[in-house]
Amino acid sequence: MKNCFFLIGLFIANLSFAQEHINLGIKFGQNFSKVDNVAADRTQASFHIGAQASIRLTNFISLTPEVILSQTKLEADPSLMDVIGNNNLQPETYHLNYLSFPVLAQFKPSNKFIIELGPQYSVLMNQSKDGKELANMAFKSGEFAFVGGAKIQFSGIAAYGRYVAGMQDINALQDQQHWKTRQWQLGISLNLFGF
Repeated sequence: MKNCFFLIGLFIANLSFAQEHINLGIKFGQNFSKVDNVAADRTQASFHIGAQASIRLTNFISLTPEVILSQTKLEADPSLMDVIGNNNLQPETYHLNYLSFPVLAQFKPSNKFIIELGPQYSVLMNQSKDGKELANMAFKSGEFAFVGGAKIQFSGIAAYGRYVAGMQDINALQDQQHWKTRQWQLGISLNLFGF
């Protein structure tokens, strides 16, 4: 029974310590995305913007939930055979807008360097394709991914780089192709206030 009370007291003390060490901030940056097996010749830079909360658990470990609005852009050029058949064909760009929810563990080996790892779930808010047709129903409505990266922090401002690897097929069409996202994110985060 004493052990049970000790564990409850330790949990409450840990929780109150974490509540005194919470930082809230914003982040923004660029995405460089690829979706495997989609007929896109190259990726284009797109954006992400969001909010984050960093909950310090120890001096070396923090938990960071985030909410990020993120766009994926893919550009496809028509093939030579397509152009021969139809002179009106032009490059098309796919736009996929996601609301992403990463929950990352942060490890701080030094005062300025932080390593981030964790899962992310993204909800597809809308999808479109420039040109004559929309990309409706081509992509699934959600996706699980794994995030890994690092950041360098200087008194409330940090520069970060991340790699986001999609863990599931996002192809909603009835063909046999598997589409998985791969994305690099580069950006800056700002701590607004802490309590």
